[in-house]
Amino acid sequence: MEYESPSQSPTLTQDQRLKLLYPMVNEEETPLPRCWSTKDKYNYIGLSQSNLRVHYKGHGKTHKDASSVRATHPIPASCGLYYFEVKIISKGRDGYMGVGLSAQGVNMNRLPGWDKHSYGYHGDDGHSFCSSGTGQAYGPTFTTGDVIGCGINLIDGSCFYTKNGHHLGIAFQDLPSGLYPTVGLQTPGEVIDANFGQEPFKFDIEGEMRELRRKTQGVIEDLSWPRKHGDAQAVLHNMVSTYLVHHGYSQTAESFARSAGQEISEELTSMRNRQHIQKLVLAGKLGEAISTVDQLYPGLLALNQDLHFRLKVRQFIEMVSGADSLEIESESGGGKSW
Repeated sequence: MEYESPSQSPTLTQDQRLKLLYPMVNEEETPLPRCWSTKDKYNYIGLSQSNLRVHYKGHGKTHKDASSVRATHPIPASCGLYYFEVKIISKGRDGYMGVGLSAQGVNMNRLPGWDKHSYGYHGDDGHSFCSSGTGQAYGPTFTTGDVIGCGINLIDGSCFYTKNGHHLGIAFQDLPSGLYPTVGLQTPGEVIDANFGQEPFKFDIEGEMRELRRKTQGVIEDLSWPRKHGDAQAVLHNMVSTYLVHHGYSQTAESFARSAGQEISEELTSMRNRQHIQKLVLAGKLGEAISTVDQLYPGLLALNQDLHFRLKVRQFIEMVSGADSLEIESESGGGKSW
């Protein structure tokens, strides 16, 4: 059987599915979340079934009995668009459950969304909570048997949820990076199972990724770009020339300007002067560098006291190491005493 989205094939292993969804992620450097953490959780959280099932084992009398757990790893930025799902095995006594994201260090004795850098969608009222104990009307409630998905767009910082494969819309905007998948429970009997890609997702996240790429491509194509004949090449030439001038590559800038038939925006003498001063600084000859600046650009350091101070501090460090001295500066009379 062929699937419109290959990642939905049940024959794939978790590694194969994650590689399809997140081809740019190098898990040796930034591992993907694959289960819940046995250490990063509150005491009332119990884990089983390879740390994918979460159950509540507290008293559940007040909101102070809420407990959450984070995944083992934060979501890598290279995912572009990341997604995970949880299935509600049992809503327990009251169904006070939250699904979402949180940063490292956020209090786990709370449901996701109640504290700063914590974001959650709650099952008992369908509200979304954005770093606040006050929720906003967002989606339907959820209960036993429902599958809730959470997706985060790492490009624009938006977050959305799904219920039983249906997109519920954007819940949060401008989220920070480095967030962890997080779930929270509060009353006895609540049990959820997580799907971090070990099974096909209920929601077609791969189709969502294709739509995101299509929209991004549309934005790129709609960008204002010179349409007149030759303008595009002129813009590119100017970009290269500006880069070379800014970094002081005088000889390369001069050669490039000749071949492109352009004028350089800064005189070659000025570029060479900047390049010379840069070499002096990198060589640890701060006294000579300060003296040269005073000679070539009188008054510059007087107007930029912070720069002058930083150069003096660097000079002192170089003097301690024996790489510089005050001789040049004192001979030229260019430096002032500090």
